[in-house]
Amino acid sequence: MSNRGTLNEPGIRRINGGFTLLEVVIVVAVVALFIGLAVPRLPDMAGTRIYRSARKVSMILQLARSRAISLRRYYRVEMDLESSSLSVSYYGPEGTYIPDDEVREVSLRDSVIVDIVNSSDGKVLEGIGWVRISPRGFIEPALIHIMDDQERIVTVVPSPVSGRVQIQEGYTDLAVR
Repeated sequence: MSNRGTLNEPGIRRINGGFTLLEVVIVVAVVALFIGLAVPRLPDMAGTRIYRSARKVSMILQLARSRAISLRRYYRVEMDLESSSLSVSYYGPEGTYIPDDEVREVSLRDSVIVDIVNSSDGKVLEGIGWVRISPRGFIEPALIHIMDDQERIVTVVPSPVSGRVQIQEGYTDLAVR
């Protein structure tokens, strides 16, 4: 058996299990600083939701464009205005559009597709609207308007030639562009 001694003997160090007041104050100050930086951004969290939805639309358009180019097919991005969902289909040999099983349907949970304005169909306010893409990557001139629950609107604008997609604040009309 080893001789452990008592706490009062020389050479035995006393071990404290708590924090000092200075350590507690520093931790509280750091936490308060982080909260102070985060709280002003919280009301804007709703604003980021509409941009997240707009980025989803942008990614689907760019994905459909790259598939149209690589597979040398006519594609279209279909947007259901009632359910605010997007799907991708291609022009098949039967003369109809066939859903692309490689691209899953995307739903915009935080926003609503208000309308789709394209050069061939005009303004689509209900049902299903689409944006067509050629095998060479040309995207039909179009505008997709998205609105969140606080009635903020953004416009998704695909570039017909380059395929880049811009997200603009507010409602933009095709005639103005």
